[in-house]
Formats: sequence, structure tokens, C-alpha cells
Amino acid sequence: MPLMGGDRRTLWIIMGAFFIFCVLIVTATELALPAAVIFPAAYYLFAERIPYRWPGLIACAPLTLSLVPAFSFGAMIYAALLVSALMMHYFLKRGGIGLAVAAPSFLIFAFVAASIFSLSYNSGNTIEELLTRWAAQVVGEMKKVSEGALSSAELFEFKENLQTFQVMIVTLFPSIIISSFAVIMWMNLLIITRKIKAISVKEWKSPDWVVAFFILAGLFTLLEQKLLQAIGLNLLVIVGQVYFLQGLAIVSVFMDERKWPGMIRWPIYILILIQIYMMIIVAGFGLFDTWFDFRKRIRTPKGDIQ
Repeated sequence: MPLMGGDRRTLWIIMGAFFIFCVLIVTATELALPAAVIFPAAYYLFAERIPYRWPGLIACAPLTLSLVPAFSFGAMIYAALLVSALMMHYFLKRGGIGLAVAAPSFLIFAFVAASIFSLSYNSGNTIEELLTRWAAQVVGEMKKVSEGALSSAELFEFKENLQTFQVMIVTLFPSIIISSFAVIMWMNLLIITRKIKAISVKEWKSPDWVVAFFILAGLFTLLEQKLLQAIGLNLLVIVGQVYFLQGLAIVSVFMDERKWPGMIRWPIYILILIQIYMMIIVAGFGLFDTWFDFRKRIRTPKGDIQ
């Protein structure tokens, strides 16, 4: 239901500010891109505030700037963000928290994949060549950063593994894109839940059938066929992220039930995000939650568990 509180002047100010934000994404994409990552959340909150069909009309209006050649790239980026925002709004209004994150993430991957196919066709290079070139640039940036952050022994070991990193980046390209945008959409979801209390991320649980993809991914990684191994590794990364987010919800409920203050919570979250072993443990909680329903056990007194 639209939150129509406030006088007309306030509503006009909100609409104007949102419209300017949309136009800036199209016309000044590089400058606006850091803020543009929260566009799906901004659209959702805007749509809840402004009545009737105004949100969609205002959000679509900047797309007319695509007729100007100088703004065609910005309009393309904005179109992808807008469709992602519309999908998130649609699924959240229908209680589909998982789909609100997954559907836009796969949409963006399809958009990126189509762009790569088009670039490959126009340039005459193979897709593998394009991805290898991109991976080399990423590895080059990693090398620059490592030179000032690692000791001489660590730096030597890191440089020895650069070629392996580059191959893995090419292999895991699909899951890197999907997972990266899933993180962005999850951040948008958290912003929305700060304002819309009816949406509870802490209660979200992935469908039980996701376990089948986890098992399938594990089997594929054991095969000797390179293509199937690549599919298995990408599936493993994507499904692992699903269970990691579910595990974070379990950790959050655990701390809620014990009323831990923010000064304890935030260091724990940071520790989880920077330690790969902690991330694996949290993802493990998410995986086994399929059978054990940890949140129910956390909220149930020990004497009542049967």
C-alpha cells in the first residue's frame, strides 16, 4: 500500500529528487555508478511512497535519452538497473525474497553474456580470448595491490600462482558475475528491510530442492571432462552463496535471541566476511538448515525440543 503521508509539496520534492537521480545515471554514468548500485532499493521505497502509477512512469522517462547517441551507453546501464528494480519490487510484493535477488542477478548475467557474444562477433575474437584478456587485467590489478601489502615471501608465492588465478577467473566467470550482482541485490534488500519491517530477511529459507544442485555440482567437479568440471565449479559457487546468505540469517537470529548489542554483532559479521573458513562454516549452517531448521531450535527452549 502506498505510503502517501506528507503534503503535496513533499511528494513533488521526492518525485523530483528521484527523477534527477535517474537522469544522472543515464547522463553521468561513471560518476553516478557508485550510488546507482542502490537504485533497486531507491525505486522500491519510492514506489511505496508515491501513489498510483507515477513511480513507473517517472522511472521510465529517462529512457527517452537513449535517442541521444552520447547517452546510449548510460541508457543501457540504466535500463538493466530499472528492470532489476522492477523485478525486485514485483517479487517482494508477492513474498518472493529469494526470487527478488536471484531473478535480477541472472538477468544481469544474461545481459553481460549477450554483450560478450556481440563483442566477440564484432571483434572477431573468441569468447575465451576476450575473457582471458579481462582476467589478465584483473590479475594485473591484483599484482599491483599485492606488491605493497604482502611480505617478500608471500609476494613470491602469490606471483607463482597468478597464472592459476587467471585460469580460475576465466572458468568461474559466470558465477563471478551472478554472485557479484546477487550481493548487490542482497544489499538493496537489506536497505529495504530497514524501512519496510513486513519483509523479514531473517526468516528467509532457500527451497529444499536447491540441495539437488549442490549434490550435482559436487559430482560434476569430480569428473574429468573440463566442461562439466567448469559447470560444477560455477554451480558450487552459486549454491554456496545461497547457503551462505541463509547461514547469515541463522547467525542473525541467534544473536537476536540472545540480545547481543551492535558492538558485538558488527565485529562478528566483519570476521565472517573476511575469513574464508568462517564463510564456509556459515554456508554449512545454511546447507544443514534444510534438515535441522536451526532457527526453530534457537527459538525453542531446550526442554521443549523433542
